[in-house]
Amino acid sequence: MTKAPDTPARDVLARMLAFAEEAAPLALALRARGLDMTNKGPDLGQALTEADLAVSRLLHDRFGPDLIEEETAEELGKPAARALLDRDAWTFVGDPIDGTRPFAGGLPGWGVMVAACRAGWPRACVLSLPAWNEDRTGPARTERAEAAQGLLLAACDGQAFWAPTRGGRRAGSLRPLEPSARRTGHVGWLAVAAQRFTLDYGRGWFPWGEGGAIADAALLATGRLDATLSNHRLWDLAPLLPLYEALGFRLYHWPDLADPPAALVDLFDAELSAHDDLWLVCRDRAQAADLAGAIRLAGPVRMPGPVAHAAQG
Repeated sequence: MTKAPDTPARDVLARMLAFAEEAAPLALALRARGLDMTNKGPDLGQALTEADLAVSRLLHDRFGPDLIEEETAEELGKPAARALLDRDAWTFVGDPIDGTRPFAGGLPGWGVMVAACRAGWPRACVLSLPAWNEDRTGPARTERAEAAQGLLLAACDGQAFWAPTRGGRRAGSLRPLEPSARRTGHVGWLAVAAQRFTLDYGRGWFPWGEGGAIADAALLATGRLDATLSNHRLWDLAPLLPLYEALGFRLYHWPDLADPPAALVDLFDAELSAHDDLWLVCRDRAQAADLAGAIRLAGPVRMPGPVAHAAQG
Protein backbone atom coordinates (compact mmCIF):
# COMPACT_ATOMS: atom_id res chain seq x y z
CA MET A 1 0.00 0.00 0.00
CA THR A 2 1.33 3.43 -0.96
CA LYS A 3 2.68 5.42 1.97
CA ALA A 4 1.05 8.84 1.98
CA PRO A 5 3.36 11.83 1.46
CA ASP A 6 2.48 13.13 4.92
CA THR A 7 3.72 9.98 6.66
CA PRO A 8 6.51 11.25 8.97
CA ALA A 9 10.03 10.25 8.01
CA ARG A 10 10.58 8.72 11.47
CA ASP A 11 7.63 6.36 10.89
CA VAL A 12 9.12 5.38 7.54
CA LEU A 13 12.48 4.79 9.25
CA ALA A 14 10.79 2.50 11.78
CA ARG A 15 9.30 0.50 8.93
CA MET A 16 12.73 0.04 7.31
CA LEU A 17 14.29 -0.92 10.66
CA ALA A 18 11.63 -3.60 11.09
CA PHE A 19 12.45 -4.95 7.62
CA ALA A 20 16.17 -5.12 8.45
CA GLU A 21 15.40 -7.01 11.68
CA GLU A 22 13.76 -9.71 9.53
CA ALA A 23 16.07 -9.66 6.51
CA ALA A 24 19.46 -9.85 8.24
CA PRO A 25 18.68 -12.93 10.40
CA LEU A 26 17.13 -14.60 7.34
CA ALA A 27 20.29 -14.04 5.30
CA LEU A 28 22.52 -15.27 8.13
CA ALA A 29 20.44 -18.42 8.57
CA LEU A 30 20.49 -19.23 4.86
CA ARG A 31 24.26 -18.71 4.72
CA ALA A 32 24.80 -20.97 7.72
CA ARG A 33 22.83 -23.75 6.01
CA GLY A 34 25.05 -23.57 2.93
CA LEU A 35 24.44 -21.82 -0.38
CA ASP A 36 24.78 -22.55 -4.06
CA MET A 37 25.98 -19.48 -5.94
CA THR A 38 25.11 -18.90 -9.59
CA ASN A 39 25.64 -15.94 -11.89
CA LYS A 40 23.25 -13.60 -13.66
CA GLY A 41 23.98 -14.50 -17.27
CA PRO A 42 27.52 -14.58 -18.67
CA ASP A 43 28.83 -11.84 -16.34
CA LEU A 44 30.67 -13.74 -13.62
CA GLY A 45 30.79 -10.56 -11.53
CA GLN A 46 27.01 -10.66 -10.99
CA ALA A 47 26.47 -13.38 -8.41
CA LEU A 48 23.13 -14.73 -7.19
CA THR A 49 22.12 -17.00 -4.30
CA GLU A 50 18.82 -18.22 -2.89
CA ALA A 51 19.28 -15.66 -0.10
CA ASP A 52 19.18 -12.80 -2.64
CA LEU A 53 15.86 -14.12 -3.88
CA ALA A 54 14.46 -14.74 -0.39
CA VAL A 55 15.28 -11.21 0.79
CA SER A 56 13.92 -9.85 -2.51
CA ARG A 57 10.61 -11.56 -1.76
CA LEU A 58 10.65 -10.10 1.74
CA LEU A 59 11.21 -6.61 0.32
CA HIS A 60 8.14 -7.02 -1.89
CA ASP A 61 6.09 -8.37 1.01
CA ARG A 62 6.99 -5.41 3.24
CA PHE A 63 6.96 -2.53 0.72
CA GLY A 64 4.63 -3.75 -2.04
CA PRO A 65 4.23 -1.72 -5.23
CA ASP A 66 6.16 1.24 -3.79
CA LEU A 67 9.43 -0.62 -4.32
CA ILE A 68 12.40 -0.66 -6.70
CA GLU A 69 14.84 -3.48 -5.94
CA GLU A 70 17.71 -5.21 -7.69
CA GLU A 71 16.23 -8.56 -8.60
CA THR A 72 13.17 -7.12 -10.38
CA ALA A 73 14.36 -3.65 -11.44
CA GLU A 74 15.14 -4.68 -15.02
CA GLU A 75 11.49 -5.63 -15.50
CA LEU A 76 10.49 -2.19 -14.17
CA GLY A 77 12.67 -0.04 -16.46
CA LYS A 78 13.88 3.54 -16.10
CA PRO A 79 10.65 5.40 -17.08
CA ALA A 80 8.64 3.54 -14.46
CA ALA A 81 11.43 4.01 -11.90
CA ARG A 82 11.41 7.75 -12.61
CA ALA A 83 7.65 7.93 -12.14
CA LEU A 84 7.90 6.19 -8.76
CA LEU A 85 10.84 8.27 -7.54
CA ASP A 86 9.41 11.63 -8.64
CA ARG A 87 6.25 11.24 -6.55
CA ASP A 88 5.57 13.07 -3.31
CA ALA A 89 4.62 9.70 -1.83
CA TRP A 90 7.35 7.48 -0.38
CA THR A 91 9.14 5.05 -2.70
CA PHE A 92 11.55 2.44 -1.36
CA VAL A 93 14.77 1.34 -3.09
CA GLY A 94 16.31 -1.88 -1.82
CA ASP A 95 19.24 -4.17 -2.39
CA PRO A 96 18.42 -7.64 -1.02
CA ILE A 97 22.07 -8.61 -0.47
CA ASP A 98 24.74 -6.12 -1.38
CA GLY A 99 28.06 -7.95 -1.67
CA THR A 100 26.75 -11.37 -2.73
CA ARG A 101 30.24 -12.74 -3.40
CA PRO A 102 31.62 -11.94 0.08
CA PHE A 103 28.31 -13.16 1.50
CA ALA A 104 28.57 -16.55 -0.22
CA GLY A 105 32.32 -16.70 0.42
CA GLY A 106 32.00 -16.37 4.19
CA LEU A 107 33.46 -12.85 4.36
CA PRO A 108 32.01 -9.93 6.38
CA GLY A 109 31.63 -7.21 3.71
CA TRP A 110 27.95 -7.65 2.81
CA GLY A 111 24.54 -6.60 4.06
CA VAL A 112 20.94 -5.69 3.36
CA MET A 113 19.89 -2.11 2.73
CA VAL A 114 16.89 0.01 1.82
CA ALA A 115 16.20 3.70 1.22
CA ALA A 116 13.03 5.76 1.42
CA CYS A 117 12.75 8.33 -1.38
CA ARG A 118 10.33 11.12 -2.17
CA ALA A 119 10.32 14.03 -4.62
CA GLY A 120 13.19 12.52 -6.60
CA TRP A 121 15.80 11.92 -3.87
CA PRO A 122 16.55 9.45 -0.99
CA ARG A 123 15.54 10.93 2.38
CA ALA A 124 16.16 8.10 4.87
CA CYS A 125 17.93 4.74 4.90
CA VAL A 126 18.81 1.60 6.85
CA LEU A 127 21.91 -0.54 6.24
CA SER A 128 22.50 -3.77 8.17
CA LEU A 129 25.87 -5.55 7.99
CA PRO A 130 25.13 -8.51 10.27
CA ALA A 131 28.56 -10.21 10.05
CA TRP A 132 30.67 -7.02 10.01
CA ASN A 133 32.36 -7.53 13.38
CA GLU A 134 34.22 -10.66 12.31
CA ASP A 135 36.85 -11.89 14.76
CA ARG A 136 40.18 -11.50 12.94
CA THR A 137 42.42 -12.55 15.81
CA GLY A 138 42.75 -16.07 14.39
CA PRO A 139 42.05 -18.18 11.31
CA ALA A 140 38.72 -17.60 9.57
CA ARG A 141 35.86 -19.74 10.80
CA THR A 142 32.15 -20.01 10.21
CA GLU A 143 30.07 -18.60 13.07
CA ARG A 144 26.63 -19.73 14.10
CA ALA A 145 24.04 -17.35 12.64
CA GLU A 146 22.72 -16.32 16.05
CA ALA A 147 26.24 -15.48 17.27
CA ALA A 148 27.21 -13.21 14.36
CA GLN A 149 28.03 -9.67 15.45
CA GLY A 150 27.47 -6.77 13.13
CA LEU A 151 26.65 -3.13 12.59
CA LEU A 152 23.47 -1.29 11.72
CA LEU A 153 23.63 2.19 10.16
CA ALA A 154 20.70 4.49 9.51
CA ALA A 155 19.92 8.08 8.59
CA CYS A 156 16.80 10.22 8.77
CA ASP A 157 16.09 13.96 8.87
CA GLY A 158 19.78 14.76 8.40
CA GLN A 159 20.96 12.69 11.40
CA ALA A 160 23.01 9.50 11.16
CA PHE A 161 22.68 6.64 13.65
CA TRP A 162 24.35 3.35 14.47
CA ALA A 163 23.76 0.30 16.63
CA PRO A 164 25.53 -3.02 17.23
CA THR A 165 23.74 -6.17 16.10
CA ARG A 166 23.83 -9.81 17.17
CA GLY A 167 22.31 -12.51 15.01
CA GLY A 168 21.15 -9.75 12.65
CA ARG A 169 19.04 -7.99 15.29
CA ARG A 170 19.86 -4.83 17.17
CA ALA A 171 21.75 -5.48 20.38
CA GLY A 172 21.20 -1.92 21.61
CA SER A 173 19.29 1.25 20.83
CA LEU A 174 20.10 3.54 17.92
CA ARG A 175 22.85 5.99 18.85
CA PRO A 176 23.75 9.23 17.07
CA LEU A 177 26.67 8.87 14.68
CA GLU A 178 28.73 12.02 14.27
CA PRO A 179 31.18 12.80 11.44
CA SER A 180 34.65 11.42 12.11
CA ALA A 181 37.54 13.85 12.55
CA ARG A 182 40.22 11.24 11.88
CA ARG A 183 42.00 11.01 8.53
CA THR A 184 43.38 7.77 7.08
CA GLY A 185 44.58 8.74 3.60
CA HIS A 186 42.48 5.90 2.11
CA VAL A 187 39.71 5.99 -0.48
CA GLY A 188 37.11 3.31 -1.16
CA TRP A 189 38.06 1.37 -4.26
CA LEU A 190 35.62 -1.33 -5.34
CA ALA A 191 35.93 -3.73 -8.25
CA VAL A 192 33.41 -1.92 -10.43
CA ALA A 193 35.51 1.27 -10.28
CA ALA A 194 38.82 -0.58 -10.64
CA GLN A 195 37.64 -2.00 -13.99
CA ARG A 196 37.54 1.47 -15.54
CA PHE A 197 39.81 3.71 -13.46
CA THR A 198 43.21 3.61 -11.81
CA LEU A 199 44.50 5.50 -8.78
CA ASP A 200 47.85 7.28 -8.71
CA TYR A 201 48.82 6.57 -5.12
CA GLY A 202 51.82 8.86 -5.58
CA ARG A 203 49.27 11.64 -5.02
CA GLY A 204 48.75 10.48 -1.43
CA TRP A 205 45.53 8.49 -1.83
CA PHE A 206 45.56 4.74 -1.14
CA PRO A 207 42.82 2.30 -2.24
CA TRP A 208 40.89 0.17 0.25
CA GLY A 209 37.87 -2.08 0.00
CA GLU A 210 36.28 -4.98 1.87
CA GLY A 211 33.34 -6.09 -0.25
CA GLY A 212 30.41 -4.30 -1.82
CA ALA A 213 29.02 -0.78 -1.71
CA ILE A 214 27.52 -1.34 1.74
CA ALA A 215 30.93 -2.28 3.16
CA ASP A 216 32.42 0.82 1.56
CA ALA A 217 29.74 2.94 3.23
CA ALA A 218 30.41 1.35 6.62
CA LEU A 219 34.13 2.09 6.33
CA LEU A 220 33.45 5.70 5.35
CA ALA A 221 30.76 6.28 7.99
CA THR A 222 32.90 4.94 10.82
CA GLY A 223 36.01 6.95 9.97
CA ARG A 224 38.06 4.24 8.25
CA LEU A 225 38.02 5.91 4.84
CA ASP A 226 38.42 9.59 3.98
CA ALA A 227 36.36 9.43 0.77
CA THR A 228 34.97 6.94 -1.70
CA LEU A 229 33.73 6.59 -5.27
CA SER A 230 30.45 5.62 -6.86
CA ASN A 231 29.73 4.26 -10.30
CA HIS A 232 27.13 1.86 -8.94
CA ARG A 233 23.60 1.03 -9.98
CA LEU A 234 20.51 2.72 -8.58
CA TRP A 235 19.87 0.22 -5.77
CA ASP A 236 23.53 0.28 -4.71
CA LEU A 237 23.68 4.06 -4.27
CA ALA A 238 20.22 5.19 -3.15
CA PRO A 239 20.43 3.58 0.34
CA LEU A 240 23.84 5.17 0.94
CA LEU A 241 23.06 8.79 0.08
CA PRO A 242 21.07 9.80 3.21
CA LEU A 243 23.87 8.39 5.37
CA TYR A 244 26.59 10.15 3.38
CA GLU A 245 24.72 13.46 3.48
CA ALA A 246 24.01 13.23 7.22
CA LEU A 247 27.76 12.83 7.78
CA GLY A 248 28.67 15.84 5.63
CA PHE A 249 29.63 14.09 2.38
CA ARG A 250 28.50 15.18 -1.09
CA LEU A 251 28.70 13.88 -4.64
CA TYR A 252 31.14 15.49 -7.09
CA HIS A 253 31.37 14.40 -10.72
CA TRP A 254 34.76 13.24 -12.03
CA PRO A 255 36.71 14.96 -13.49
CA ASP A 256 34.86 18.30 -13.67
CA LEU A 257 33.54 18.31 -10.04
CA ALA A 258 30.03 19.16 -11.28
CA ASP A 259 27.14 18.86 -8.82
CA PRO A 260 24.77 15.90 -9.13
CA PRO A 261 21.43 16.31 -10.91
CA ALA A 262 18.38 17.21 -8.85
CA ALA A 263 16.74 13.84 -9.57
CA LEU A 264 18.38 10.63 -8.38
CA VAL A 265 17.36 8.71 -11.48
CA ASP A 266 19.34 11.10 -13.71
CA LEU A 267 22.58 9.73 -12.24
CA PHE A 268 21.95 6.52 -14.19
CA ASP A 269 21.59 5.31 -17.77
CA ALA A 270 18.65 3.45 -19.31
CA GLU A 271 19.67 0.29 -17.44
CA LEU A 272 19.80 2.19 -14.13
CA SER A 273 23.59 1.89 -14.12
CA ALA A 274 26.38 4.46 -13.69
CA HIS A 275 29.19 2.02 -14.50
CA ASP A 276 30.54 4.22 -17.30
CA ASP A 277 30.53 7.35 -15.12
CA LEU A 278 32.23 8.26 -11.83
CA TRP A 279 31.13 10.24 -8.79
CA LEU A 280 33.38 11.19 -5.89
CA VAL A 281 31.97 11.06 -2.36
CA CYS A 282 33.91 13.75 -0.51
CA ARG A 283 33.59 16.20 2.38
CA ASP A 284 34.09 19.33 0.27
CA ARG A 285 35.17 20.56 -3.15
CA ALA A 286 38.83 20.95 -2.14
CA GLN A 287 39.02 17.31 -1.08
CA ALA A 288 37.20 16.27 -4.27
CA ALA A 289 39.66 18.24 -6.43
CA ASP A 290 42.59 16.58 -4.70
CA LEU A 291 41.14 13.11 -5.18
CA ALA A 292 40.09 13.82 -8.77
CA GLY A 293 43.71 14.67 -9.59
CA ALA A 294 44.78 11.18 -8.50
CA ILE A 295 42.32 9.28 -10.72
CA ARG A 296 43.07 8.17 -14.27
CA LEU A 297 41.09 6.30 -16.90
CA ALA A 298 42.36 2.74 -17.10
CA GLY A 299 44.07 1.88 -20.37
CA PRO A 300 43.59 -1.39 -22.28
CA VAL A 301 45.21 -4.42 -20.69
CA ARG A 302 48.27 -5.54 -22.64
CA MET A 303 48.68 -9.29 -22.74
CA PRO A 304 52.23 -10.59 -23.18
CA GLY A 305 52.96 -11.88 -26.70
CA PRO A 306 54.76 -15.08 -27.74
CA VAL A 307 58.22 -13.54 -27.34
CA ALA A 308 57.41 -12.35 -23.83
CA HIS A 309 56.08 -15.80 -22.94
CA ALA A 310 59.23 -17.41 -24.26
CA ALA A 311 61.39 -15.03 -22.26
CA GLN A 312 59.39 -15.74 -19.11
CA GLY A 313 59.74 -19.49 -19.69
